[in-house]
Amino acid sequence: MPVTIMGVALNRRNILTGVLVVAAGSIPFVQAGLFSDTIFVKPSQFDARQILHTPPDPASSTTKAELAELRRIQDTRTPEALAKARADAANQTVFLFKTVLGDGFTADKLPETARFFARVASDESFFADVPKDFWKRLRPTALDPAIQPCAPTGGASYPSGHSTRGYLFGVVLAAAIPEKHDAILDRAADYAQNRVICGAHFPSDVEAGRLVGISLAAVMLAQSTFRQALQAVQAELRSASLTAGN
Repeated sequence: MPVTIMGVALNRRNILTGVLVVAAGSIPFVQAGLFSDTIFVKPSQFDARQILHTPPDPASSTTKAELAELRRIQDTRTPEALAKARADAANQTVFLFKTVLGDGFTADKLPETARFFARVASDESFFADVPKDFWKRLRPTALDPAIQPCAPTGGASYPSGHSTRGYLFGVVLAAAIPEKHDAILDRAADYAQNRVICGAHFPSDVEAGRLVGISLAAVMLAQSTFRQALQAVQAELRSASLTAGN
């Protein structure tokens, strides 16, 4: 079936030569065959380091400005905003989009959807960890103890894993439920921004996660085997009256 993401028709050629074009640079792609725990995308097919800018230096004016913005948000966020950020920090499943799709969008009611997106999440974890481990950017609280995250954090800061996953899930889910496309992507953006409201990430971590998530979704959707699996999800969503999509 044709694949359109955010209004752009995609195929294998324009994914590889348009969305993710990178010049042969100093960062090599992850070698094929090194890992066996990815499902939909091989390590040789995607390396987030190729599309990300090096994160700001801890002593840079950019980092100082981001820390100041995080302190401002921490001082001015409402209890309601804090509660939403905490709830999103605890939910890394596709069912974060229940706020858009309603009470019928649950793992119990949609087991095929739950299984499929758990597999997508497994790939996301691998591909987001590669740049995290490469750059090892410190979390905001490590540079400024006055910033206290609203939920426990672990690992490096760049890119934001929650943001990567939210956008990846959002683009894929929007492909399955096209009539809710904009609302789903708005929820993905809100989910990502809650990492800043929480104090868990720099704004640049979240922006990097957006880029990685959307790009990884494009690579996945360009593959026929992935689209076939997504069709089974769409059939389940149709049966649950959550989409009228073909």
